[in-house]
Amino acid sequence: MVQVIKNRADLEQHLVVMHTRQGWSIRALAKHFAISRNTVRQILRKHDARRDNGHDVAVCGKPVKRGSKLDIYEESIKKLLEKYPKITGQRLYEELVAAGYAGGISILRDHLRRVRPRPKREPVVRFETEPGLQGQMDWSPYTLKFTTGTLKVQCFSYILGFSRRHFIDFTLRRDFFTLIRRHQDAFAHFGGVPAQCLYDSEKTVVLRWEACRPVINPAFAAFITHYCIRPIICQRKRPETKGKVERPFQYIEGNLLCGREFRDLEDLRAQARWWLKEKSDTHIHETTGRPPIELFLEQEAAALHPLPLHPYDAGEVALRVCDIEGYIAFETNRYPVPYDYVADILTMKATEKDILIYSPELDLLVRHERLSAGAGIRLDGKAIHGGKTVRYGLEPVRDQFQALGDHAEEFLLGLQNSDKKNAGFHARHILRQKEQYHCRDIDLALGHACRYHAYDCKAVERILQSKAQPRTLESIRNRKAVQELGAVLPEINQRSLDEYDVLLDFTGKNGG
Repeated sequence: MVQVIKNRADLEQHLVVMHTRQGWSIRALAKHFAISRNTVRQILRKHDARRDNGHDVAVCGKPVKRGSKLDIYEESIKKLLEKYPKITGQRLYEELVAAGYAGGISILRDHLRRVRPRPKREPVVRFETEPGLQGQMDWSPYTLKFTTGTLKVQCFSYILGFSRRHFIDFTLRRDFFTLIRRHQDAFAHFGGVPAQCLYDSEKTVVLRWEACRPVINPAFAAFITHYCIRPIICQRKRPETKGKVERPFQYIEGNLLCGREFRDLEDLRAQARWWLKEKSDTHIHETTGRPPIELFLEQEAAALHPLPLHPYDAGEVALRVCDIEGYIAFETNRYPVPYDYVADILTMKATEKDILIYSPELDLLVRHERLSAGAGIRLDGKAIHGGKTVRYGLEPVRDQFQALGDHAEEFLLGLQNSDKKNAGFHARHILRQKEQYHCRDIDLALGHACRYHAYDCKAVERILQSKAQPRTLESIRNRKAVQELGAVLPEINQRSLDEYDVLLDFTGKNGG
């Protein structure tokens, strides 16, 4: 009767006992268990070897190493790796094929992984800093469901390295001006600034890397210098360098954002301020074993550098052309300006809450409350414009048009004779070209149009596109700044090189 045993250990036990104690032959055992005689011999020999020679349970079951087509090429592979440590599997395969190798590339790559393992990453050692020495800053995006709808927000996080006291805020953007304003809020929250701060290699902080060194954004360098802080830029792809600020994001997600509802962004910011005071400052930190506020008040507050008397001006400055209706545009919103400055290039300063508009002479004209970006709102201009009504004919813009140059009057006369009904439309379209072209270039284009009796705004625009060089409004400000600087700096006269020959002769005679 055939006995079938599927478990290998049980089969070996039955074979050994029946052969040794009961005297069963190899042929009888093979027939009884329906296995080959070679299998029976293999099991019995293995048993005898263990009893006679001993065995190690640590290596029992270790697979027997089989021969490989690569065995005869091991010496060649070793020499190639010594000569070219970073040689790829494909190149090594090509070299071995040329030497007569007939195997595949897969076993070659497996062999490379064994003989050339990847270098292990060094463990990151946590380091502690003295009070007031270091801060760390980072951003983290979140998509939150408010009661008013889903919105993606950015979480600004700043932490002091010694006490672990934390500051966070939520914004819709993470541009340069948002970055420095949130810094100012963090400094005000702590009542001082650390000596240095760690940053990622983001564009608002680092322009680029040269020779393995970061080139700091000059605008950010000016801001951070105002507060006497030394920025330290972490190496790219090493987020663990800023572990003190990276890890608290888990605490924010699990304690502030989890299990709470927020009406809108302002409600989220308000609850974040409450959370900082009631939860973050008072919880027992797992590393220090103490509440951050206690360590801060006891040791770190006094070690922080005091804030300057006047904060850094974090306003965004730009040039804008006042349109024909007496408005300037910013972030899809329109802000009214007095009619006297229609078609003029005005300076706009955008703070976090206000929009300030200055005349070409930098006198403050009007202040508006800043509207949300992308709202597409046009503010009511009655208080600014007064009772004056806007007419769409030529007269409201005649003075601004004539101020373009000597050819403006001649062009207006020809325009009125050829298309009097739409003269105002053409004049306004030409005045809008001040956003891209200098007034001198527009005047030259008007003169060119007059010579060919082309009294049409589109014709003037085509002339400008073919003959003039476009420029941004900011280039006007830069050119003006260069002119003002040139007027202040003293004139430098280049000396003749012959004057230095006397010095060369003197040093030569004295053996210098």
